Amino acid sequence: MATEVVMPKLGLTMEQGTIGSWLFAEGDQVTKGQPLMEVATDKVTMEVEAQVSGVLRKIVVEAGVEVPVATLVGVIGSVDEDISGLLSAASQPAAAPPPAPVAAASPATPPPSAPVPSAPVAATGGRPHRASPKARKIAAERGVDLSLIAGTGPGGRIVSADVLSTGTSSAAYGAAPTISAPVASPSALPSFATAAAGVVVELTRPQQVAAQRLTASYQQVPHIHVWMEISAVWMQQFRKGYALEGKKVSFNDLMVRACARVLTEFPRFNSHFVDGKIHQLAQVDIAIATDTAAGLMVPVLRDVGQKSVEGIAIDSANLVDRTRRGALGPDEMAGGSFTISNLGMFGVSRFTAIINPPQVAILAIGAIENRVVALDNGAMASRPCMSVNLAGDHRAVDGAACARFLQRLKQVLETPGLLA
Repeated sequence: MATEVVMPKLGLTMEQGTIGSWLFAEGDQVTKGQPLMEVATDKVTMEVEAQVSGVLRKIVVEAGVEVPVATLVGVIGSVDEDISGLLSAASQPAAAPPPAPVAAASPATPPPSAPVPSAPVAATGGRPHRASPKARKIAAERGVDLSLIAGTGPGGRIVSADVLSTGTSSAAYGAAPTISAPVASPSALPSFATAAAGVVVELTRPQQVAAQRLTASYQQVPHIHVWMEISAVWMQQFRKGYALEGKKVSFNDLMVRACARVLTEFPRFNSHFVDGKIHQLAQVDIAIATDTAAGLMVPVLRDVGQKSVEGIAIDSANLVDRTRRGALGPDEMAGGSFTISNLGMFGVSRFTAIINPPQVAILAIGAIENRVVALDNGAMASRPCMSVNLAGDHRAVDGAACARFLQRLKQVLETPGLLA
């Protein structure tokens, strides 16, 4: 009996999803439990397994198309089974938007270019290459042709290591990287841009959503930035002490612990600003900005106020690892009450960050560096210090509130009894 393949609901807040790629072509035999397709949501890209064994008889929704949850996207059945009844409901494109009205006086515009398939197709058989999202991203960045790579993953799947081992460009295999057509007309672009040949890189779905939300935040949220220098002497001592005990604790873990403590004392910063009202949250859920192969992700560490430094270190390492492997669920990236963004590991001394609405603040953490400071006796000395920047939504918090928050954070980080 034929089985419908529908757009799954991968999170409590998910309403729509995009087919990132099909891992099998029409006519291929699939087995229950095998990854069948990849679905991109606003936050993550996840593999969806086949719920039954059989033949992928029909792909109803092609890669790159966004459809609502529960929409029919494919059919699995036997070779000679009649599936016309299932397909009749999907005869009209579910995701096709109504045509935009055209003003009578507007000049005619050329039709948009045909969409480029998300998954590369082999020259033989038309079957999409089975490759992990990370492998496809690396291949796109390096211009590597996936059709020339033999996968070493399960079932011959191409993994990131396979792409990295091939070199830096598909030119080594006699293939040239594909250059997408420019979105705007040449007349609308600067002359130097049209003269230079380059590669147009399309954003992933999470990157598109992040771009939209952060642009809206930067335009609509009145940011106020407050800086402060904080001594990192005790942070270094604490980290060395944990290391001697064989426990791996990062500076970021200590910052999360300190922020959780301060947020419980300053609930205005542990809030959401919605419809002109401040909703103070009962639980401290700190979002950790994380660099991944798919772009910036912000997983949420739950109920941090109840965790010890060691507990934070264990849970944070697990959360970040699963985020970078693409194994995180959408619900694990929603609902944060406060965000920490740390670029200290890159040697960045200081920077500003954009608030992630509806949160009202974000903390930007710079590198720990030796700096010359004045001692109480008037002498000068070199001490490890770090610069932090608190960006606050001026509709919910003012400069004095931000200053008091950082003042307390500095006190916690510079006092052993408060940091433990």
